[in-house]
Amino acid sequence: MGRRTFLGTVGFGLALGLTGCADDKPVSGGTPRRTGYRLAAEGGPHELTWMAYGATPGVWGEETTTAYGRDLTNARLVARQDLVRLAATISRFEPVALLVNSAADEAEARRFLAAIVAETSPKDQVGEELDGSGRVYVGDVPAGELPPIQTHPLDLVRIPLNDLWVRDTGPVFVTDTAGKLHAVDLNFNGWGQEASGLSGWRKDAKKAANGVADQPIGRDRLVAKAIAADSDVPMVTTWLTMEGGGLEVNGAGLGVATESCILNPNRNPGKTKAEVEAELRRLFGVEQMLWMPGRPGLEVTDWHVDFLARFTSPGMLLYASAEHGEAEDKRDRKALLKAVDNVNALQWTDLLGGAKKLSTATLPEPDSAEVYKTYKARNQALPFTERNVDDFSQTAAPGYIGYYEANDCIVMGQYGDNATDAEAFDTISKQYPDKIVVQITTDGLCAGGGTIHCATQQQPKV
Repeated sequence: MGRRTFLGTVGFGLALGLTGCADDKPVSGGTPRRTGYRLAAEGGPHELTWMAYGATPGVWGEETTTAYGRDLTNARLVARQDLVRLAATISRFEPVALLVNSAADEAEARRFLAAIVAETSPKDQVGEELDGSGRVYVGDVPAGELPPIQTHPLDLVRIPLNDLWVRDTGPVFVTDTAGKLHAVDLNFNGWGQEASGLSGWRKDAKKAANGVADQPIGRDRLVAKAIAADSDVPMVTTWLTMEGGGLEVNGAGLGVATESCILNPNRNPGKTKAEVEAELRRLFGVEQMLWMPGRPGLEVTDWHVDFLARFTSPGMLLYASAEHGEAEDKRDRKALLKAVDNVNALQWTDLLGGAKKLSTATLPEPDSAEVYKTYKARNQALPFTERNVDDFSQTAAPGYIGYYEANDCIVMGQYGDNATDAEAFDTISKQYPDKIVVQITTDGLCAGGGTIHCATQQQPKV
């Protein structure tokens, strides 16, 4: 089973609750004095981006008896090319540290990088339009204004690892009240796969019933500490078990998450919502939470929020449409907008970075049949679409909201539905008028159930 199922086949969530963290709740016009640590908004200045050259054969490539297993095996190399392409793109704007598992992997990554610099594939050439070819698209920005690959260092760092989802396996970087950088280890347990250390932990049997298989995570459980050590950044320890993709913040005290991947016996058994909120406040400076119930057991992450909603600024929440799969009564969207109305009624301007209200915008959903057709056409050398379109769409994750905010640029996915690729590009460009938007192919990552955001983790500049 891929990292997550295709979210277009289901709704956004059944309800969205607004709650205050711990006992200190903001009143109109003000917030409590912040203590502990603070997680900056992703769009703040970065020191570098961390990535992982993962998708090792033990994770993507040993099960070849089913069509899905064979697809994932073939997608592994495409995903690895995607990782290097993504790292190369980010290196145009900021330094990148790409973890590699072995000397052989390092050599392979360097070969892919040389091919990307040489533009041997259409996917690495800059095109003037979205036509399904996969060429890099930057809209009206002249190609000459796109900085060269490796304008900033792209370093390969030897650290043992299993998979590529460094958003979840790596540390979350925060600052203390003095502005010093720290790295939070969120006790990665394979998205609920292994015991978290809290009494009462139990695995969700529904995952196995839904085809979600366990995978090797022994090396990935050590990645957060290894990155912190390599960065010479002190660790922050916590009892909380979750993943970086399970929380989005606006950098001013507002957070959004799903209950299904945090308030879950496979992560934090026996902990109340109030206890979890208190720890989110201590670790990340989150004063108020927007909680969605989420969907436990349907896919491996138990419904991470970074495939659902993102803050583009302290006062703007961007969320993913699910027009092909959302309930006809739009209960999910209605619940989200109701929660936004609650925020605005309470006039929490401090939590919105001074904005008068929390506004919303929507990203489209690509048509799964168009994605499938395009992927077959532009990946003939390494095909990974043996299954039919319905089966493929159950495990692929073509989500525009899984973009990444780097210094001076946004890197987003290009999925091959030309109409929605263009619409999503325009929407993101309007949200980030001061940044260059770069749209690249992520065919292998998508086939494996993840996005650009899942494969990146920012280290803020302090």
